[in-house]
Amino acid sequence: MKRWTMLLTLALCMLGLVALTGCGGQQDPKVAGKPHRTVAVLFADSSDIWQRGGILLQEELEKNGFIVDLHFARTAQAQVGQFRRAVEQKPIAIVVGAVDGDALKDALSEASKWEIPVVAYDRLIMNSPHVSYYVGYDAQEIGRVQAYSIEKALRLKETHGSDNIEIFAGDPKDNNAHLFYKGAMEVLKPYIDHGRLVVTSGETSFAQVATKNWDPQSAKERARRLLRHTYENDRPLSAILSPNDALAGGIREALDEYYKGTWPFITGLDADPEGVRAIAADRQGMTIDKPPTLPVKECLRLIKDIVAGKTDSSKIRQDNGSKGVPAFLCKPVVIDKNNLDTVHWAK
Repeated sequence: MKRWTMLLTLALCMLGLVALTGCGGQQDPKVAGKPHRTVAVLFADSSDIWQRGGILLQEELEKNGFIVDLHFARTAQAQVGQFRRAVEQKPIAIVVGAVDGDALKDALSEASKWEIPVVAYDRLIMNSPHVSYYVGYDAQEIGRVQAYSIEKALRLKETHGSDNIEIFAGDPKDNNAHLFYKGAMEVLKPYIDHGRLVVTSGETSFAQVATKNWDPQSAKERARRLLRHTYENDRPLSAILSPNDALAGGIREALDEYYKGTWPFITGLDADPEGVRAIAADRQGMTIDKPPTLPVKECLRLIKDIVAGKTDSSKIRQDNGSKGVPAFLCKPVVIDKNNLDTVHWAK
């Protein structure tokens, strides 16, 4: 009788162990007090755009029955801590809009050990094999679109002569900044090489034109320097490649102080209210709207696929330097003076 009692006790213990560990050795979140449908969302806190996007994603996930653990971080160190705490909770997936992708590499490895999918949101995390998916916009195409707008505004294909242009780029730690620049230079460099466009300052490499932390004041200071030393004596400036509206704002302030010629065509991105008002006032040529509803919709679809076991639901791959990451890309919307009322927040 004792033998059967021991066997029964052993069987019950084994069943309890399975309940605690679940698949792949993970602790069952139900036992840990966390619902099985938890999704961790960890976003940068560098702008209102990230705040709005995070809250919108939370709302849409919750409408579909998921529990969302949402956190914002201003520093890479804070986000790494958030990420590691999320891994401890064993969520369905971790969606991360990185402050600094390089800083997350060790934490990504920890998530991989527990087979937790990591979704890079809006900023592709580079040089890690542990990024499971990417959801966002095609950053290189955004750069091309900005350059095509300059090409059209200056009629580069139809006219001869030369036009002066200056180039600005974003934060070196943000992979999107590199892709915006790369896409734009694919279009502009042939015109520069043939003298149709002239970068009078001679500053064309990414290192020369990058703007640390996407800081508008830094863009303003560089624009001031260029205008004082390169565009004195009323030398004309036809166009400025700005990677987003925030930097364009700093550039416009410098132009107001130091530039007396015909206002140049300035590009932008994000369709923020200040940028849109500048377009309406002929102080900026264009911007690009990235409606937050589009990547949110793609991310929701992806999370549902993960729950359903569809692990390869995208045929598109984005190279992050370590692997081709399955990508869900949204199409950006070009905004100029003719369609200002189509900006997502103006509808």
